[in-house]
Amino acid sequence: MRTDRRGCGQLIALPVAGARLGRGWEAEARVDDEGVSRLHAQITLDDGRFRISDLSSKNGTFVDEERVTTALLRDGSLVRLGACVCFRFSLVGEDEKRALSYLQELGHNDPLTHVYNRRHLEQHLAAELAFAERHSTSISLILLDIDRFKAVNDEYGHPAGDQVLERVAALMGEQIRVEDMLARYGGEEFVIVLRETPIVGAEALAERIRRAVAEAEIAISGVHSLSVTLSAGCASLACTGNANVDELVQLADRRLYVAKQQGRNRVVGAPPRLRTIPAPAVPASTVPVLELPESETAAAERHPSSRVNQLDRMARAFEALPRELKLVVGLHHQESCTFAEIAAILESTEANVTELYRQARLAMTKSAA
Repeated sequence: MRTDRRGCGQLIALPVAGARLGRGWEAEARVDDEGVSRLHAQITLDDGRFRISDLSSKNGTFVDEERVTTALLRDGSLVRLGACVCFRFSLVGEDEKRALSYLQELGHNDPLTHVYNRRHLEQHLAAELAFAERHSTSISLILLDIDRFKAVNDEYGHPAGDQVLERVAALMGEQIRVEDMLARYGGEEFVIVLRETPIVGAEALAERIRRAVAEAEIAISGVHSLSVTLSAGCASLACTGNANVDELVQLADRRLYVAKQQGRNRVVGAPPRLRTIPAPAVPASTVPVLELPESETAAAERHPSSRVNQLDRMARAFEALPRELKLVVGLHHQESCTFAEIAAILESTEANVTELYRQARLAMTKSAA
């Protein structure tokens, strides 16, 4: 049983023939930690006794705080791999093994949907990001939210809502690969972590899940049945500036928000996937952009500090915009979408989007004055 803070509660049941421990996929007992070598140590059965042997690991193998090349393990021995990963070696019977496995499940799984919980997700995602950065591989994340879930609880009751959550989680689980990880993020939100998967693969999977959920009839208490939809935001390591869990989740959350704004029951991924409509053939000089009036621009160039103050006021003015205007400005500047693309996202017209942008520009200029 793992006892260090990061992976506390992880159980590794060793086969009688023994196993290799390490962070590589070839290890029979996988340990996700940067300080652990791909094949770090091996445990074997030797004349009725268990023995651990270091496999030329970089950071060493320790038994009861003594670095070893090989050593016998007794019931209760403390094993440390590298600087941080600690295990307690125990000899247990089948009943105790089942009890320990049940406790592990309680600590890592959501009791309602039986998928992983948020605590395990955060540990797993941190390890996967470190792996992807170290090996220069892809990793993607999908954040999914059941549309109008509150209405289900209000109309049918919370027990019915629980049944919807269970069924939707099961439908998601049927679509993912063995190496993918599905977790309940909170409430009606779920997260899927996809190892060695670029953003286009995440979008394709999210779309399959969206269709499967939309087409399913969910039985409620054997009397009623209903249908629900979900929206999804996809992000990948390639979309972010660095291997940061918070940044990846926040990006997926922003794209989920765009999916909701589009009308729900859809998937939003990287901006290039949105660009199915060519940019309008409008001279560059007529395309509205956020800029300071000419007189203020000239003054800002003469007095750089005044330009900084003006930009700061413009940033605060942007935050004060109504949601719809903020979305138009954000998509145009942060996601580099044209007005035609924004119109497609909002299911509006280009003329209406241009007018909204003009209103936002006037409101920001007035507020920042």
